[in-house]
Amino acid sequence: MGYYVNPQDGRTKEEFLAERGREVTRDVILRDAFKDKSHTPVVMVDNGFFTAAAIAFDARELKAFTDLDDVRPHRYFFVPREELREWYP
Repeated sequence: MGYYVNPQDGRTKEEFLAERGREVTRDVILRDAFKDKSHTPVVMVDNGFFTAAAIAFDARELKAFTDLDDVRPHRYFFVPREELREWYP
């Protein structure tokens, strides 16, 4: 199981990502995912009843959350690694 953004301070995942992340396209996240060690890719997946904000900490995780066969709506973000320390060491 991976790591997920799950704010406990009253903010939603969406609010956290809007405040702390930079939204990019799928192409950009695939191209630049691990070029800058100070930022980490996060993929927001809309599951219908809830969203999940998966921290793509390696290439395997990123591939799993950017698969074009997955038809759920996705949004892609770069988040400063320090901002994710609560959920990802």
